Amino acid sequence: MMIWMTMLACGFFAKPLLPQGDATRPDIVVVSVDTLRADHLSSYGHGRPTSPFFDRLAAEGTRFADARSASPWTLPAHTTMLTGQLPATHHVVDDAIKLDLATPVLPELAQAAGWKTGGFVATMYVSRLFGFERGFDRFEDFDIHSEKANLRGEVLAEDVVDAALAWWRKQAAGEPVFLFLHVYDVHYEYDPPGEYGTLFDRAPQADDPRYRNYFHFKKNPLSDAQFEHQRAQYDEAIRYVDDQFSRIDAAAREAGREIRWVITSDHGEEFGERGTWGHAHTLYSEQLHVPLIISGPGLPAGKVVVDTVGGHDVAPTVASWLGKSGALQADGIDLGEAMAGARLPPRPFLAETTRFKTNRLSLLEGGLRLEWDLKKGRRELFAPAADPAERKDLAKARPADVVRLQARVRELIGEPWVANQAGTVTTEDGWVLTTQRRRRLEVAKGDRFQILPYDAKVHFEPDEGAKAGPFQAVGGVRPGAGSGLSWQGKGEAVGVELDEATRKALEALGYIQTE
Repeated sequence: MMIWMTMLACGFFAKPLLPQGDATRPDIVVVSVDTLRADHLSSYGHGRPTSPFFDRLAAEGTRFADARSASPWTLPAHTTMLTGQLPATHHVVDDAIKLDLATPVLPELAQAAGWKTGGFVATMYVSRLFGFERGFDRFEDFDIHSEKANLRGEVLAEDVVDAALAWWRKQAAGEPVFLFLHVYDVHYEYDPPGEYGTLFDRAPQADDPRYRNYFHFKKNPLSDAQFEHQRAQYDEAIRYVDDQFSRIDAAAREAGREIRWVITSDHGEEFGERGTWGHAHTLYSEQLHVPLIISGPGLPAGKVVVDTVGGHDVAPTVASWLGKSGALQADGIDLGEAMAGARLPPRPFLAETTRFKTNRLSLLEGGLRLEWDLKKGRRELFAPAADPAERKDLAKARPADVVRLQARVRELIGEPWVANQAGTVTTEDGWVLTTQRRRRLEVAKGDRFQILPYDAKVHFEPDEGAKAGPFQAVGGVRPGAGSGLSWQGKGEAVGVELDEATRKALEALGYIQTE
């Protein structure tokens, strides 16, 4: 017994330290907290102490006050995060599509630059099913893509952190490490383990509302008290996740290693702001305003950047640390100058969603933001600086601005479909990107147009000749040589096959929804 006690006192059974690092090349840890909206972090003004570790990183580094996602759901937003490309470029906008192998991704750059690369993720939409293993020496998705039980969020943040640290301890001394860590605990069911579950509110009860889908809660809204309980659980999950990542920081400090941190999210969550609950269906601020905190050795400290930035800026910024500036085919920019105090030049910020049969576009430019619902033919206009919650619709008062921003959206997204002869274009499951709501378009030879979503089925009936189609710009068959249509867009996203059991599991969990 005495020997046993002595062994415990001496730390005989303690986990080994991380190996010694390379002082000239700091470790890099990119953290994505799925479904984390910015305004629920303390450093972004939230009243509850949800994020002491993230707040410390913000104080020691740079907090970006207005970071925006380009998509309100997981797959396209993470594709953007790791490529620097907007959805209009990479086209990964549906769970039947994944990125093509020709598009470079950030982990590949880290690997080529000499960093040991580890990816540890907690949901199917950033798993190997969609090609996210590229560039990682070790990629752990906990078999999420094949074990249906894990679609229910059974991979906890502590599992992700434990696996990452266990792998890191096995690396050779003197090698810098790049980690991409994705956690899912802040996504519904917001059910953190142990005492975290009662940190800010009562424990969950059997009669609490269970999430069904966005459309259900439009018709059956939660009460104020029910929403407040869900928000409290959400905040408890944030605190749990925050504490888990502080363990990585502690382990690195104990080993004398220094980390450059990137803390961000793919999208936010609606808690009744538009009368319902969830995400992926709209592009308002509660969906797209995400945290972005960058902190670490050699980076500016105590900074707050007020200029708008985007999730597509993450990969180019980290690439510059790797000595790989310009190696991505990115739409985003390196934020190094902004962290050093320079003002960023004005840029447009596009966002879009065609998830769950929605079809929406957003453009923020020149202080105004357009929310354009192609499916319903509705346009809204907001001035986010004066109205950050986007409550006051200015569309009727400023119709010229609406038309101008619509034209700008069409310019930025492009019109890659080209009519090689006169005829009629129709789409059975998409919308023609015009100022009017339409599925049908009369075209003359040489006319250009766009149809959303990018994987919509497109038919063409020439004024003279036989009908052709259906064609698909993404994930299907494009028109061939000699056709009445051609597609001249960029990007080569490829198709993904989900088995029927996975589809049924996703539908039961609200990932596949119908009105």
